[in-house]
Amino acid sequence: MKLSKTTYRVIAFTLLIVAGGLYYFNKAETPPPQPPAQQAQADPANDVTFAGSSIVEQENGKKLWEITAETVQVNPGANKAQLFNFKGTLYRKDGSKIDLVGRQAEFDTNTKDINLTGDFTATASDGAVFTAAKGRWAGKERRFYGSGGITLTREDTVVTGERIEGDELLEKVKVSGNARVLKGGIPQ
Repeated sequence: MKLSKTTYRVIAFTLLIVAGGLYYFNKAETPPPQPPAQQAQADPANDVTFAGSSIVEQENGKKLWEITAETVQVNPGANKAQLFNFKGTLYRKDGSKIDLVGRQAEFDTNTKDINLTGDFTATASDGAVFTAAKGRWAGKERRFYGSGGITLTREDTVVTGERIEGDELLEKVKVSGNARVLKGGIPQ
């Protein structure tokens, strides 16, 4: 059985219409863009300032961390608190702690993250000392991040680099950007 050219054309045209219809009705449509959500603007007139205040986070009656600042500035609509000349303590699950001292920090009340700026020092109860120009404590992950020239000193080992990522115990760290290790006076 041989079909004529016209029959082939009709079949091809019908298949094309069916395929186009299937594509049209089954294609994933992207929703129209939503207008950007209005975020609270940092208006100094709306800021509330406290002198000598503390912020503490607890879970099941145990302190996870606490920060005391010379000055705390809060914008109620932004869910963030600026801390100036702060001292803080992060309590580890093993019972030890890390003390933080720095010039400025920003606490995000939603994520529980603390962004540290202006050179800060973290000293662990086991003697490890961590310094950086900028840092972040990721509250949910319970991890440290640092940048801008970091130094981690533990016993006779000094680790330097541009960036660091570490667990809450500062035992497992990843250093990048011109990373160097000096152990007992011998570069590694």
